Amino acid sequence: MHAQLIREKKRDEEKMLEISRQAAREAHVKVDASLKNQEIIDVSVSYDGTWQKRGHTSNLGLGIIIDILSGLVLDFEVLSKYCHNCVVAGRDMGVDSAEFHIWQKGHAVECDKSFDGTSGAMEMHAALIMWRRSISDCQMRFVSILSVGDSKTFQFLSVNKIYGSDIKIEKEECLNHIAKRLGTSLRNKVKEWKVKKVTLGGRKQGSLTDKNITKLQNYYRKAIKDNVPDTDKMKTAIYASLMHCSSTDKKPMDGKCPEGESSWCFYKRAIAKNETPGSHSSLRTYLSPQVVEKIMPVYQRLASDTILERCVAGKTQNSNESLHSCIWRKCPKEVFVSKRRLEIAVTDAIEKHNLGYVKSLEAKEDSCLNDSFSLTIAERQDKRRISQNISTKQKRKGKEMPRIQMQPIVPVLFKFFYQT
Repeated sequence: MHAQLIREKKRDEEKMLEISRQAAREAHVKVDASLKNQEIIDVSVSYDGTWQKRGHTSNLGLGIIIDILSGLVLDFEVLSKYCHNCVVAGRDMGVDSAEFHIWQKGHAVECDKSFDGTSGAMEMHAALIMWRRSISDCQMRFVSILSVGDSKTFQFLSVNKIYGSDIKIEKEECLNHIAKRLGTSLRNKVKEWKVKKVTLGGRKQGSLTDKNITKLQNYYRKAIKDNVPDTDKMKTAIYASLMHCSSTDKKPMDGKCPEGESSWCFYKRAIAKNETPGSHSSLRTYLSPQVVEKIMPVYQRLASDTILERCVAGKTQNSNESLHSCIWRKCPKEVFVSKRRLEIAVTDAIEKHNLGYVKSLEAKEDSCLNDSFSLTIAERQDKRRISQNISTKQKRKGKEMPRIQMQPIVPVLFKFFYQT
């Protein structure tokens, strides 16, 4: 790849990240004015890794850090286990030859290979690199990380004590992933009891079918999201969603359901209106007492104070996942690309995410890109993306139980540049 193009892209990357970090700092100062005079501020971030190839044999992987408050990408790191030039030179000269070793020393500065471990370990090592430079590059400490429930990255960062022994990194749970853990645990329960000749699934009424598991998973997520940041209310709502599903006319289990005329529980809603409650036989999601008894340990574990205290932010990694999708549209996983080409795709995707199309053009030094025609097209693209985002939110708002899905990327710096 042409050296001049690489230098230009590197300048674009540095300028884009500088603008984004400054905007993120301004967003934090706007919320807490006392941060204005602080050289280094503490922020909460969402971190996730992704790989260029599906499976566990990818030669390329990357990690992206997004500020939770502003939604801006603060940093990213691409790691590679492969360098094409090294492979070709080794084949032509012989990897054990003195000639190859001399060539390799001169090539070290330009070598694409930057990691020797397993593909799975790329995520946590990329995080370690970015956390270590967070103070020097961003003037920030990433003191809270939003990640998946079984994140090895969080454990790895904690062991390395990035900011010393006095400052510990806290972990927050992604609502989507914690809800998926419930679904996975319930499916495992069905398999566990099937081995013991006890059928929890099946077609009979009150069984723990896949359809019911999906509904319980959505109820669990909604119970947490609607009651952020009160963990006691979260816990009550979680158990209410389970017990409501086991209610019968002979034995109502609606005690924990919310009161009032706007309650989602038909039983409590009817009582609030001084009406006779309808029959529980019309419940769309019914679980037998046997099923509830068997899955109660799962709920007790996932409704514990330890878990719920990590959900008080009520955030998801949708932004990370959307950005990953945008990156892999530019660099399809089915086609091999070099580390440098992937870095260009990542930079371009982050520019559109952070700045939008218009500001991405204005930030570039190439005057040929800033003509009126290019800017007109960029404005249309920004408007279309914003319009798509509003439309998606409106559609989702009309559903009582929104499905867990990815939100489309919009230029999140729009409010800084267009609404001031």
